[in-house]
Amino acid sequence: MTEEFIFERERDMLDYFRNNLADPENRAIVATETFTAAAGQTEFWLGQTLVKNVRDTITLNSNTLSKGYHYTVEYGEGKDRTKIILKTPALLNDIIVIIYSYGQSIIEREFSRTDVLLPRVVCMFLSGTENFAALGDYMDVEGVGQQGSYYDAIYRFEIRDKYATRARKIASQVFNICRKMRHANLFRVNITRGTDMQNFDYDNEKAAYVWQVSLEIQWEVMFN
Repeated sequence: MTEEFIFERERDMLDYFRNNLADPENRAIVATETFTAAAGQTEFWLGQTLVKNVRDTITLNSNTLSKGYHYTVEYGEGKDRTKIILKTPALLNDIIVIIYSYGQSIIEREFSRTDVLLPRVVCMFLSGTENFAALGDYMDVEGVGQQGSYYDAIYRFEIRDKYATRARKIASQVFNICRKMRHANLFRVNITRGTDMQNFDYDNEKAAYVWQVSLEIQWEVMFN
């Protein structure tokens, strides 16, 4: 079993938000790439850099795969390319179709620049606490006893926009995405809850109307 890390679960969470929150400015560029696999191939490199999120619609011979269960995504930093890693090697001439977005995104992690196009959503980590699993930290994951623990985290999404009505609308959409996550069967996610949607009205320093939504989430994080 490969050791897992909290930042991987966090990256899956950001993918879910980026795949479900519409950007009024349509600033991201969507690309579709089709690969014909070699026998035993597990890694597929995307052609574009600055990849923001891989869509949850990867297919293998027209069958939809699930992130975490069937594949993982290793995002490239800066100009590095991103790769998709299958957990089960492909067969000769398997067809893999990957849809992803690159360029800019409405959502950034702990991103406070003021020269970026509005609206934008800033995702901020607030706190995290480890909760132990069973005796010896063994968890029953996919029918197999593995070592791991629960990790409870709190995030804040700050919505900034120059239009008051649109800021309210985006805040409501973010809150609903938090609520929908509990039904999305995301990899290693146990609990999600949207809390504390607040309106801070117009902020002169940020030159925007500001809303905040908090998310409480619990992950399973495995270790060797």
